[in-house]
Amino acid sequence: MGVDANTTSRAGPRVPEKRVATPDQKSDTPEPSIRGDLRHDTRRATKRRRAAEDALLDAVLLPNEPRNESIGRDGQILLMKAIARLERQEDIEAAVAWSLDADGEPHVIAALPAESATRVPPERRFYDALGELVHVQRLTDRDLAPDLTALGALSVSAAAPVPGLGAAPSAVILTYSAQAGRPLRPRSLAILGEVANKLEKTLTTSLALERMTRLDDAIRRIDRLAALGDLVSEIVHEIRNPLVSVKTFLQLLPERISDPGFHTDFRAVVEGEVNRLERMLDDLLRHARPSPEQSPLTPDGQIAAAIETTLQLVTYRCRERGVEVETDLQDGLPSLGLPEDALRQLLLNLLLNASEVTPTGGRILVSADWCKRAANHVEICVEDEGPGIAPGLRANIFEPFWTTRSDSAGGLGLSICKKIVDEAAGKIEIESGKNGGACFRVSLPISR
Repeated sequence: MGVDANTTSRAGPRVPEKRVATPDQKSDTPEPSIRGDLRHDTRRATKRRRAAEDALLDAVLLPNEPRNESIGRDGQILLMKAIARLERQEDIEAAVAWSLDADGEPHVIAALPAESATRVPPERRFYDALGELVHVQRLTDRDLAPDLTALGALSVSAAAPVPGLGAAPSAVILTYSAQAGRPLRPRSLAILGEVANKLEKTLTTSLALERMTRLDDAIRRIDRLAALGDLVSEIVHEIRNPLVSVKTFLQLLPERISDPGFHTDFRAVVEGEVNRLERMLDDLLRHARPSPEQSPLTPDGQIAAAIETTLQLVTYRCRERGVEVETDLQDGLPSLGLPEDALRQLLLNLLLNASEVTPTGGRILVSADWCKRAANHVEICVEDEGPGIAPGLRANIFEPFWTTRSDSAGGLGLSICKKIVDEAAGKIEIESGKNGGACFRVSLPISR
């Protein structure tokens, strides 16, 4: 009796034939561990590259800022809500969140119950080991890194990193089991992972917004200093003039020491020149750095004072170029709803722009009056007699580094003007001037 080749022999089960994939055939069997490791390595390399890029940007724009992204109060509230959900699970006795402070040291940022914050000290070696994790991990498992095993021995049942903007996590969450040494149930472990994933989106968004705000402030500061740097050589000439008067007085003093008329007349001249020098330096310092007694968010911009101090800085430039500056300011205008430092920066950028395009013999007019288009608004206009801007190009004028001039590169001045006005809930427009130039019309709300 024959034996069918496809039938199992009574001597034992048939050993399945081993399939070998040829070079031009793809294996049907996936390699999850290898692919998972590749994804892990790629993700980690991307984080490190982004962290290096951020560090370079911070070194240029934020040299005095802390190197670590620390979680603020809003992030702390989010973490408290998250660990409150974990603490409600039957097999979780306590939940704690660690984060890095501004100095890069780990600390407890949230804990439920509160006394659980002191159960395990947040050491840096523990935080670094937890930062190497890519997902939620039971710390009761075997074959873990030594520091993770040490945390497990300290009754920490599981942990999950919350990825941040850089290579280090923005926070790590630790849970303590209700029964010491007992692993967390799969359901609780899944909830821990879900909580960490949701926190990643909210915390990174919060940290990114805070960082963007700091970078925006740094760019404004650089623009302000760049504008002043462009004026330094011209301001030096203005400083030299009163010094010449003082020097002349000192040189003539030995010869005219017994002349009372000389003392009276020349002393008044010298005193006036020194006062002018002092005002000029004060104006320069006000533009170089925000006033310490005024918060950057204090909406109290004084129009007349801001225009006067700004004109002091550009007067010499305009006079050397043969450009006349006129003002037409309505009396009794109230404070504006933006900081005075921002108002001065806005005016300085507009006046510098006007002085660059107005030809010799031309005029710049600065005016301020109640706005006829919007109630409780003041309108400031800076009008030049330059070539003007074609209507089709006006939509681009507030873009960074955009310019209509072929002899110079564009900058950030007008784009920062737009940003300042937008943040004050105002409006900035450009239109043709009365004498063919351009007129920047700024409408700003009054301080309430």
